[in-house]
Formats: sequence, C-alpha cells, structure tokens
Amino acid sequence: MLGSHDMHGKIMSGNADYLEKALAVGVINEDFDPMIPPATGEEYIQRVVLEASKCEDVLVASVDKSRFKEQTVNIDVSIKEPPLITPSIEWQQCQVADFSSVRQNLAKYRSMGIFKPSISLPARKDEAGWYLLCFGSETEPVESGASNGGVPPLLSILLSMNQPLVHEVLEYHVEWLEEKSSLSVQQGQWLYSLLACLELPLLPETCSLLRTLARECSRLRVSLKSVDHPSLAPLTLIICLVANYFRQMDLADTVLLQ
Repeated sequence: MLGSHDMHGKIMSGNADYLEKALAVGVINEDFDPMIPPATGEEYIQRVVLEASKCEDVLVASVDKSRFKEQTVNIDVSIKEPPLITPSIEWQQCQVADFSSVRQNLAKYRSMGIFKPSISLPARKDEAGWYLLCFGSETEPVESGASNGGVPPLLSILLSMNQPLVHEVLEYHVEWLEEKSSLSVQQGQWLYSLLACLELPLLPETCSLLRTLARECSRLRVSLKSVDHPSLAPLTLIICLVANYFRQMDLADTVLLQ
C-alpha cells in the first residue's frame, strides 16, 4: 500500500508527464518581449511557454455567493395509500383505451383546420378570467356532485387552444385543486379534457405538472370516507391516466402490463 508521501510523488509524477513538451522550444532570451507580436512560429511557442510558466498549477475562482439565490429542491414524494376500492386491471385498461380514442378523435378534428371558439376566451395569463369561465363564479366551485355553472370544455374551445395555452390552463387547475378538499364536476371535466389535448412527447415541465396533479388527486382520495363518494371514481381515473397513459408508472394504483 502506498503511503501519503508515495501517493503524492506518484501524482506529481503523473502531472509531469502531462507537462512534457510537445514541441521543441529554444532557450528564451532574457530580452524576449512578450508584448511584441511574434514574427515566427518559434517565437509564438516561446510566448505561450512564457505565459504558461506564470500560471498556477491549480486556479480557484472567487465566487460571490451573495449574488445567488437559495435554491429550493422539490422532492417527488407520492402518497401511497390503499384506495377504498383498488381499480381492477380491466377497468384501467378500458379507461386508457377510451382516453386514447378521445385523443385520436381530437387529433382528427384538429387536422381539419383552425377552429374559432364559440365564445370569447380569456387571455393566457388571465387566471381570474379562466376561473370565471370554468366555474361561472369568482368564488371557489362547489364541491363534488353539483354544478355551479361555468362553461364546459366545449370541442370548439379545446380545438382553438394551442399547447402553451393548454399547459397554462392545466397548471391553473392543478393550483386550484391544491386548495380544495374535493373535486367538483366542472373541474373533473376540464382536467380530463385538458389531458386529452396534451401532445406527446411531453415537455419536462408538463411531465412534472402531471405528476403534481396525480399526487393532488391521491391526497384528495385518501381523505374520502365512503366508496360512494362522487369524487372517488374521477380522482382514480385521473391517477390512472397520468400513470398508465402518460407513463408515470410509479404513481399507478396497479401497473398495467404493456
């Protein structure tokens, strides 16, 4: 076993190997002026050697840490709870197949041309406007079951939305869902429709958004006390689609064999 002194000598020897001259360089005269442009190739090499001799073996940059913001690391921890009813493989396969069919129909209609919505849509960054459009009120939507108005995700609206707008509105819904204790009918309809509009392959930020959506659905589902709760099936459906259609398998209740 090499001691620390021997190891240091071996490392220094290795550095010397790297510092061996690749080109023959003559003796650099004392009156050599590196500020004068080199006239020959030899003078250029001598200038490089002279500059290299003035450099330290190891240079450490001085970093002003006060200019950097403290970073926050989000750890992806999904809620793994036993659902009130474990969805069967057959049920999940059926939901994924139906969802795939809906997406194919949307793609077919979209290929026919540019569609104009039947109503005026809010601007992309108008979160309050989209809230009012989706739920028909500036207050929070009613909880699961009943409808409180609002505009449903009409085909004309969905076909007029480009991908940046789809992602933006989906992000709004995920943020709104984080503040709720249940899933409303309107929000379930919009979430399903927006998922159907997402184009593959997913952008990294969209993939992260879907994972957040699935975790929020798991959070809401674990709080349900009855198998007859109207939010149980929609929440399970969204988790199923994110996990099994969009390939976030670690979030699945039951992984479907492909």
